[in-house]
Order: sequence, then C-alpha cells, then structure tokens
Amino acid sequence: MEMTAKEQFKQINEFIRGKGFTYDPGLIENFWLSLKSKPFVILAGISGTGKTQLVRLFAEAIGAKYRLVPVRPEWTDPSDLLGYNTPEGVFVPGRVLKIILEAVNEPEKPYILCLDEMNLSRVEYYLSDFLSVIETRDFKDGKIVSAQLLPFDDYGDIRFPENFYLVGTVNMDETTFPFSKKVLDRANTIEFSTVNLMPPSWTAAEETEPIEVGNEFLKSEYLFLNRCLNEENREFIESVCRELEAINQILKINDAHVGYRVRDEIVFYMLNNRKAELLSREEALDNVIMQKIMPRIQGRSAGVKQMLCELFKFFAGDYEENRTQNNDAAPKMSEYLKQNDVKYPKSAAKTAFMVKRFEEDGFTSYWI
Repeated sequence: MEMTAKEQFKQINEFIRGKGFTYDPGLIENFWLSLKSKPFVILAGISGTGKTQLVRLFAEAIGAKYRLVPVRPEWTDPSDLLGYNTPEGVFVPGRVLKIILEAVNEPEKPYILCLDEMNLSRVEYYLSDFLSVIETRDFKDGKIVSAQLLPFDDYGDIRFPENFYLVGTVNMDETTFPFSKKVLDRANTIEFSTVNLMPPSWTAAEETEPIEVGNEFLKSEYLFLNRCLNEENREFIESVCRELEAINQILKINDAHVGYRVRDEIVFYMLNNRKAELLSREEALDNVIMQKIMPRIQGRSAGVKQMLCELFKFFAGDYEENRTQNNDAAPKMSEYLKQNDVKYPKSAAKTAFMVKRFEEDGFTSYWI
C-alpha cells in the first residue's frame, strides 16, 4: 500500500533523528514544500546551525543523489559553474555542468545540489543564467522543460533538468554579500536562527531505512497560476490571494510591495501543502510570509517602522497598539506575544524583532 505524505515524512524525520540530528517540528516538511514549489531554496542563518547537514540528510532520507559544491569568493560569472573556453578554444566543463549531465542521464532520480556558503560571492553574478532560465520552465508532454542554459556544442542542448534541485546555504555576516531582490524573489529563504545549546533530552534513536522515491516526489506540479484556477482550487486560491492583497497594501506604505511572481509561488506552496495535508493553513502561510515577503524588508526611514507596525497588527490578528513616534513599540509587541496566541506567530515575532532593531539602531533588516 502506498504511503501517505504524512507517513513518508514520519519516516524521513525518524531517519534524520537516527543519524543524530534533530530539527524544529515542521522544518523538514517546510523544506520539502519549498523545493516542490520551486527547485531553488536558500537556507540562511548563523554558522553551525546544521544547514548543510539538513540538505545532505534530506537527500539521503529520500534516496536522492546529493552533490556539494563550495562557492568561492572569486566567482563573478556563470562560467565558474557551467564551464569556459580556454584561449586554445578547448571547452572546460564546470562542476555544476557535470552534475547537470548526471541528472540528465538519470531522469527518474532527484539530484539535490548544495551550493555551500553561496553568498561568499554575489549570487546574482555567478547564478544569473540559472535565475533566468528557471523562470522559463513549462510542461511539455508531461515533462518540465526550460530554455537553454547555454548552447554548448560539445554537450548538446543543456537545459535546467526537471530532476535538478538547487539549495544554497548562507551565513549572513560581515564576510558575505547581501541578497538582491532579484534573488530573494526567486527563492524560498528558510531562516535558521533558533539555537539551543543544551544537550538533547532524547535518547539515541534507532536508525531508520530511507524511503525510496522517484522524481515525482519533488517535481513541481504548479507552474502557472491561471492553470490552477479550476473548480477544485479557485475558492482556496482566492482566499490566499485576499490575505496577500491585504499584506501588499501594508507593504505599499514604504514601496515594498511584491509582484506576481511572489504571489504565484506562495499560492503554489499553499496548494502543495493543501494536497499533502502536512501543515495547517495558518502555519503554511506563516512560513511563506517569512520566506517570500519578510526578507525583502529593510531600511531606516520612518515609513519602514510604520509599515512594520501595521504588519504586526495584521500578523497578530487583534493587536490595537500602533505607536510609531516613540521608541517603545517593540517592548509592547514582545509583551503581547508572550501573553497572546497570534494568527501568524513566526511573522509576528520577526516583525517585533525588526521594530526592536529599528528603535535601537535607526535601521532594520530581516537578517540577524
């Protein structure tokens, strides 16, 4: 009998625990939903929180092929990944091109590439071809086909394989480059910031066998919003879009509103979660607000603080306090979160943190 999605993720989580790692509840499910919604995910946070290990362990848990490529600071264009011609006219394939060719030759097997410390160089420089081509994907005879990555005469027609998934790990500190909105709009950015240094209370778990899945497990089902608006999905999609429209009206206070790409990818995430029945509607929407909207917010103007205070009211659900002139909004928000259950707890907590930074430093951003 075929396993349900919940049964699959119970075994995936047990496999990872059996390897001696534990992550916050729902994180593995969120990671899968993000990859299935779009094959480009960023794992961000301080060093040593298990970002790279998560990618490897998840790949092992589902029987996927895992490949690791550390990013180098001197990468300035796609040739470092895909290849280049020598002065003698000899083409030297890049490391990522070799992995893409592996994926092409094994189409039923998911290939998960981890670009480790991907913001040691400017992502929009060396990953520009991938960022553009990933937007051209479409279904053709049941397969997802993209435009050409680059026309390599020696390698034939190279495109973004439908079984190729790109995950970048990043540390946000003074040694790395910030992300442009071009990058943030094209990825789900999952933050790793919660650290508990106390030893775990659980005893060693028995090792669990991985599940064996084909590429259908990760393959995107939704690429265009207009193709999802059938009788089964329309009411659900419209309810999600109403929430996003309300958020977007608040974001317009400081010209931080999002466009159709962000809307579509949030809807795809929500549809995938609805079908798999992994997270509650509020938990899933809280995740994608954190991953697709909040990372874009930064600045030092009064409009930024006003916008964040209005966002907090929306995320909290029934919060009335909205004083932005004095530097006492953040403590009131924190106290409210301690005493009340809120609609979108992750997004509300992040918003309170960002207001606190603004009140202390006169500037704020999503990143720690």
